[in-house]
Amino acid sequence: MHVGIIKTQAIVPPSHVLVRDHDSPNDVVLQDDETVDLSEGNTFYTLASCDVQRHGKCEAPAKLTYFVNDRPEVTLNPSQTGQTIRDLFGLSKNVTLIRDYESSHDEPVEPSDRAPFNKGPVFITRREHIGLVITVNHKKFTEADGVKHRMSGRQIAVLVSDNPDNTEVFRLGKGEPESVSLNKEIRVENRDEFRVIRNNVAGGFEPSRIERELKRLREGGARADFIQQPFAAVIYRDVPARPGYRHLAITDVLVAVPGGYPGQPLDGAHLPEGSPLLGRVAGSPQGVVTAEGRRWQLVSYHPHQGGGAAAWNKDKHGLHTYFDEILCWIHRANN
Repeated sequence: MHVGIIKTQAIVPPSHVLVRDHDSPNDVVLQDDETVDLSEGNTFYTLASCDVQRHGKCEAPAKLTYFVNDRPEVTLNPSQTGQTIRDLFGLSKNVTLIRDYESSHDEPVEPSDRAPFNKGPVFITRREHIGLVITVNHKKFTEADGVKHRMSGRQIAVLVSDNPDNTEVFRLGKGEPESVSLNKEIRVENRDEFRVIRNNVAGGFEPSRIERELKRLREGGARADFIQQPFAAVIYRDVPARPGYRHLAITDVLVAVPGGYPGQPLDGAHLPEGSPLLGRVAGSPQGVVTAEGRRWQLVSYHPHQGGGAAAWNKDKHGLHTYFDEILCWIHRANN
């Protein structure tokens, strides 16, 4: 833009000069016949021509003025984002930041969007929908979508997943993401942000969940290993019998992991073929399978289906709690 035009628009008298404001005592004095690039700095002041002094070359960056709703803020940073502009102007979370163009097609600027100075430093705000709004996987959802002040992790997951039972839900904040249980209700605040992760499924089950559950057992001193061939199963090792039991002191127990685990419950247990516990523990001996180079005989033991344990709850029960049932099962073997 021509310096003369800037002076005219700012009503600068002819006896004064225009000075571009830099982060330096050596600000640049502009001549009336110069043309300046406003994208390189749009912050100026004036001096009486008689007060202009010679000084060295200016190496400092020019100051940049951003405007939101006609309110200016000066900065040296040309690489802003929607969030840094919000921070600079102290904007409420309940407003939408919009880049103001000379057209009807103004551009909303999300907190994560880039907002460089050279794309335009002028913005306005609009108040968002007053109702409850949350963000899930970077998508906004309102009360019209089913958002409520109290929601379970499953209700949050439903907003982005057709299979919410196969997801993990996290509330995002300034610290570490907070896990949200699928069954437990939490208080939802306006502009809360969540992340819903679909669990990786291998062979129909979630290996990461299995490993977490076995890790809990191992941390308590138990030995348990997950195998995937010839079928998915966990081997609980050295499960103790009751003190003084005359037939054996310890035994390994194999439990098959069904393809729909954890939605499909754990059920049954395998003992080593020929084990003295066969016929002494609850349940009838069934077929024989081979795994880990050994033969195992299935026993029709059903703790979660009338066998004394609570009904299967995939958000509460797992391989770590099934071990409790195996312990009881072996402990109560007949003499």
